[in-house]
Amino acid sequence: MSVQGHVKAKPACLASRFLYYMGAMRAKGKSMKTITARSAWSWLHEYWLNLRRIRFWLVAVVIVYTLVGFLVLPWVATGYAVNMVADDLGRDLRIGAVHTNPFMLTLEVEDLALDDVDGKELIGFERLFVDVAAWSSLFEWTAVVPTARLEGARVHEEGFDSGQTRFTRLLAEFISRPLPRDEEGMIVRPVQRGPTVPIALDDVDFSVDDFILADDAVAPFQVSGRFALGGEFAFGGEVQLLPGLDLAGTLEVEDLALALAEPFAQRFVHVRIDSGKLSAEGELRSGPDDPLTYAGSARIDALDMGERDGDKEVVGWQALVVDKIDFRLGARLLELSVIRIDQPFARVFIAEDHSTNLGDLLVEQPATPGAAPEDETEPFDIVVDGVRLDGGVLAFTDHSLPLPFATRVQQLKGGISRLSPGVEEPARVDLEGRVADYGQAQINGELNPWNPLSRARVALDFDNLAIPAFTPYAVQFAGRRIAAGRADLDLTYELIDGRLDARNHIVLRDLKLGESFEHPNATNLPLGLAIALLKDSDGVIKVDIPVQGNVNDPEFSFGPAIRQALTDILQSIITSPFRLLASLVGGDADPDELAKVAFAPGSSEVAPPQRKGLDQLRTALNKRPELAVALPAPYAPDVDRPALQRQWARAALVERLDQAGINVANPSLEAAETRETLEAMFADRYPQRALGDVRERFTSAAENEPPKFDATAYREHLATQVTAAQTVTEVDLKALAQARADAVRKFILGEGDAPAIEPERVRWMPPIEVEANGAVILEIGLAAD
Repeated sequence: MSVQGHVKAKPACLASRFLYYMGAMRAKGKSMKTITARSAWSWLHEYWLNLRRIRFWLVAVVIVYTLVGFLVLPWVATGYAVNMVADDLGRDLRIGAVHTNPFMLTLEVEDLALDDVDGKELIGFERLFVDVAAWSSLFEWTAVVPTARLEGARVHEEGFDSGQTRFTRLLAEFISRPLPRDEEGMIVRPVQRGPTVPIALDDVDFSVDDFILADDAVAPFQVSGRFALGGEFAFGGEVQLLPGLDLAGTLEVEDLALALAEPFAQRFVHVRIDSGKLSAEGELRSGPDDPLTYAGSARIDALDMGERDGDKEVVGWQALVVDKIDFRLGARLLELSVIRIDQPFARVFIAEDHSTNLGDLLVEQPATPGAAPEDETEPFDIVVDGVRLDGGVLAFTDHSLPLPFATRVQQLKGGISRLSPGVEEPARVDLEGRVADYGQAQINGELNPWNPLSRARVALDFDNLAIPAFTPYAVQFAGRRIAAGRADLDLTYELIDGRLDARNHIVLRDLKLGESFEHPNATNLPLGLAIALLKDSDGVIKVDIPVQGNVNDPEFSFGPAIRQALTDILQSIITSPFRLLASLVGGDADPDELAKVAFAPGSSEVAPPQRKGLDQLRTALNKRPELAVALPAPYAPDVDRPALQRQWARAALVERLDQAGINVANPSLEAAETRETLEAMFADRYPQRALGDVRERFTSAAENEPPKFDATAYREHLATQVTAAQTVTEVDLKALAQARADAVRKFILGEGDAPAIEPERVRWMPPIEVEANGAVILEIGLAAD
């Protein structure tokens, strides 16, 4: 046997090797205690702590760390994020790729997109890169991010009628997890209605360098992007998170489409924003001293705003520039330099129901339960150094006036002085512009813009306005075209503690109405007559319309007040023109005597007391050569027919008496002397009725007394029946009416002491049925010649 055959082979496994090694030690006479301490160390040194085995385990750890960091972690992170978003929030999260570098400690995410519940993309980006620098953080116990980059980000926000937005809904659901589910396991959500114009951000890039989460650590950052509807922004500066947020930087906004603000604006006014671009540049900061400040400039170009549900423009301008803005939210202060507005445009429309287009734009705000009273809210101080206008256009239309007024003021220029709250001195307003080709408009006054009802005085002067140009509006009231004339309007409004004192002075020169123009809303007031009554010898009409009231009274409205005042003036002139004519005559002239002629029922004779008034009327007409007289032919069937019937019945009685040769001094139907003639007339009219039967009706017999015959009542009955049998037709009544008008016309044309007037100025009117109270009144009318 060879020497090798006598040597035991060492066990292969580590445990066997350890037992084998211990046995060898005992064979050499070593104690157990000595064997355990020394042999264990020797065993570890031989089998585990040798250089070859350390290299092996280091390599193994590195391989595992590499595999997990490069392959497992991105896969696990992607799956966890996608599943968590789907299970907890009911939304789809798509991730193109996730890359982690366990050695460089970087994270890179590509092509991420999060969809909302309706499938619309909410957020997304092309690439996110973060260098967390965790090695230094582990030693310093401080979060350090040397570099963070976000490229190609997209944000799509949208609001709903409920007040929620897509992001606020997502945040609320994230906080309130787990979300309620139905029996089928589907997430239950309230229905959101009325999506507004979305706010979409594209190509958003963000970067931050040397970010350290430590007290007073400041990191530079930069963010930029563009809006889908138009416009770009950039904001760069420094940010500090501890011990409190302090963010400061330079904000630049270029050509931001103001359509983005339309959903917010429509919460307060019914407008649409057709165009407009905002540009701004300044320093923006949010810090412990003030939650938000901005110091810089801003401008809005090409603004065009119109009615939300219509096609009319409301306000706009070519450019609005503010060179200096100082905004401090904590101090509740906004200071603006002079606001310069180039080529502004505004349209003011007052409807026939006295509503205005500006008032209709306001959205009624619902009361908020638990809201703080207004007097408990600290006011926001707004200071404006002034407002300057150049090249403005104001389109003004007022259909609430009896003579609808409309004009277009061009080349409007001027301004408003400094506006500052808490200053007792009111702001001064000075504006002027051109109206049409040769008209002039001026607006001057003073007011407190923060409390205009406390003190305001404004004067609006319109000079040399060509009235025919307003025919399209005037026909809505007058029903007549305006052939010629010019107008001056001097309108003064003064407010003191809500008490309005308005003076409206209107001057019309050489006003002439043209041909009639049918319009369903035309007034029935005879404006031609009003013009003839008001126009003086120089062809000038002057009207003063005072209006007073308390604007704090909910029942007071200026539009209806001024319309009512002017209507009252015109109606006073038109409905009582003879008061004006009586003042021209002077003396003791009574307007009623000039305006009315009383006739006895059934008569057309002008009584002597009526002739005095007709003489005075003739005198007044000679002082108003544009006035004409209209003579209606009145008749009152209720009194004229019985009167004519009685006249005709008496005439028939007299005729029969004359034929019979009976001489009665005062023939009367009821007289005893004419009884037989009356009975004959009754028998002729009512042959079917026996006189004996009629007498019996008027004969009474009491018990044990002879019959009594009431002859008087009998004759009155026959007279009534004979009178009623007289036939008075409508033609007869109208003939009586025409005779009355002829009698008055004849007297006006020439009888009496006053000079006669032209026959064509005394016009017949058709017969008219009237109501009589004793006498039948012919009410003389007036008309423009």
